[in-house]
Amino acid sequence: MRILLFVSIVAMVFVASACTDTFLVYKDREGHGYFVGSNSKAKYDMLCASGDLERVLLDTHLNTELKDSLYQYSCSASRSGEKVKQIYASMTVEQRKDIKHAFRKNGYWINYLPC
Repeated sequence: MRILLFVSIVAMVFVASACTDTFLVYKDREGHGYFVGSNSKAKYDMLCASGDLERVLLDTHLNTELKDSLYQYSCSASRSGEKVKQIYASMTVEQRKDIKHAFRKNGYWINYLPC
C-alpha cells in the first residue's frame, strides 16, 4: 500500500511538473526546492542573496541579454516570477538544457523529490 501511495505521488508530481512554466531547484537533499519562477523570499535567499544565480548564469552559454534578464527578474528590485516564466518559455531546448546543466554544476539538483 505504501509503495502504491509513493508511486501515485511521484506520478502526480511528474504530471504537474510537465505543466509548469519552469523547473525545481534544490541546493541540498534535506533542504527545500523552489521553482525558478517563484516569487518566494526563500527562493530569493537561496539563489540571489547567496550569489548562486550569478555563478550559475556565468556557467551558461546564454547570451548576455538573456542572462541579464533572468538575473534582473529573479534578483533585482524589479523581481517578477511571471517575467522569469515568460523568459524561460521563450528559451530553446538547448538553452534550457544549458541552464539546468549550470545549476547542476553549481551544486543544485533539478526536479529532485526528497523522500
